[in-house]
Amino acid sequence: MTRSEVKHQLETLVGLLQEEREMSLALNMPGLNQVVSAKQELLAGLTLQPEDVVGLEDLLKQIDQENRRNAFLLWTGLNWVRDLMGFFGKAAMPEVYGGSGQSRALTQGGRLLSGKV
Repeated sequence: MTRSEVKHQLETLVGLLQEEREMSLALNMPGLNQVVSAKQELLAGLTLQPEDVVGLEDLLKQIDQENRRNAFLLWTGLNWVRDLMGFFGKAAMPEVYGGSGQSRALTQGGRLLSGKV
């Protein structure tokens, strides 16, 4: 692979990472699936040796930053959804007294999330 081809593929990867974030923010799942497929295809064909990336350190740092940014966005979104699920699960659960006299919720899941409201 020539240096210009490697640089072009890495620049394409940066663009795909940015597009992936835009699709995630817009909650566009069909578009996100297309971008992820294109990214996987690009990465499958990208075989680099250490000498191939000499002088492209700035581009590699940008790829790392974009990837970390996307990971943080998706991780934060997942935690937000988990918190909401926990909130709604607990909101529908009656409090009962356990064997030790401490109050506790019956089970996780709740009527609101199970459809038994």
